[in-house]
Amino acid sequence: MGLLLACMTCIAASRVRAAESDELDNAKWKLDANAWVSAPTGSFRGENGNGSFDLQRDFGFGNYVTFSGNVDWRFKRKHHFLLSVEPVISSRTTTIARTITWKGETYDLGSMVKADIQSLVFSPGYQYDIFRRRRWALGVQANANLIYTQASLRLAGSVSQGGGSTSNSSERTGSFFAPLPTIGPVGHVYPLRSWEHFHIDGGFTGMSFFGYGNYYSAYGMGAFPVARNWDVRAGYLLGSRLKITGSSNQIGIQLTQKGPNFGVEYHWGIR
Repeated sequence: MGLLLACMTCIAASRVRAAESDELDNAKWKLDANAWVSAPTGSFRGENGNGSFDLQRDFGFGNYVTFSGNVDWRFKRKHHFLLSVEPVISSRTTTIARTITWKGETYDLGSMVKADIQSLVFSPGYQYDIFRRRRWALGVQANANLIYTQASLRLAGSVSQGGGSTSNSSERTGSFFAPLPTIGPVGHVYPLRSWEHFHIDGGFTGMSFFGYGNYYSAYGMGAFPVARNWDVRAGYLLGSRLKITGSSNQIGIQLTQKGPNFGVEYHWGIR
């Protein structure tokens, strides 16, 4: 009986290894490094709705280059451990065309104001491939997004406060940190038989937190093989769409960061 069980186990293991080696996407490890041309839009509100400013209307934030990085460890045939990071740091200085109130301070029409936005999304996650075939796969991914976002307004000029006006430099900063879980479908496909290792990856994850807010992210990338273990990647990244309603001790955020994405992938393992 023991010998029979051992033989059955060996046969099953050999079938799994054969299926895995036949798959076009069979790497154990993947490491992506990408340049991301992000275009932030949205607004920030103070605690209790105490003043607000808009990234486009008030400051005209444009495109800027940052990066994103991802690690994919496929520790079993259908099981992945994931880790990604998306830092965003951007600033814009302009002469404001309206009076802005932010966190109890008023910045007058015509003042020169600098807006700084910092956002860091650190996301460990898990992916399970529900369907895994030679040329395509479809699964579900769950992430624990650790999000830190900070916004500040800085002025060298006149500041109205308490019915008076001063000319000293002034800065007001608000920040938000929270772990926000998301879940959604992910997959890949190898559409060309003549160029067998060209593939398209895509995914969407998100979660609504009812009256508190929501968080969504999505991506689509084409990968072009240039060497045995190297791919060049290009696509579009909706890095994040974050909405937090705010409270008496927390700023409100409505922030979308998206844009084209270019990079490389190094993979190793079975392939």
